[in-house]
Amino acid sequence: MKHTGRHTGAFLLLFLTEGDNYGGKLLQKCEEELPINPIDSAILYRTLKKLEEVGAVKSYVDTSGRDKPIRMYKITAIGKKKLEEFHIDIEEKMKNLTFFQEKYKERKDQNND
Repeated sequence: MKHTGRHTGAFLLLFLTEGDNYGGKLLQKCEEELPINPIDSAILYRTLKKLEEVGAVKSYVDTSGRDKPIRMYKITAIGKKKLEEFHIDIEEKMKNLTFFQEKYKERKDQNND
């Protein structure tokens, strides 16, 4: 089954609570920290653009200490509110998924399959 990166925005906002960052570093964090990583660079930048359009992140160009300017992303107050909404949504989904796992195990144990 193909992963779609449906919660990419949640992960990016979560990582941005640690501080401002740039796309490449956010992608690296996804690769290193997510147990199952459905995020590639196209999904990441598309999601950052959508988050910026709704005011959840703000981008700016950082020219300090680098050979070339780099676009940085910062979570906003709207982004923090959206992160809370993601948290609630994921919590609810986890309850349903836990229910599924428990029922599936019961059925499987009953059928000895």
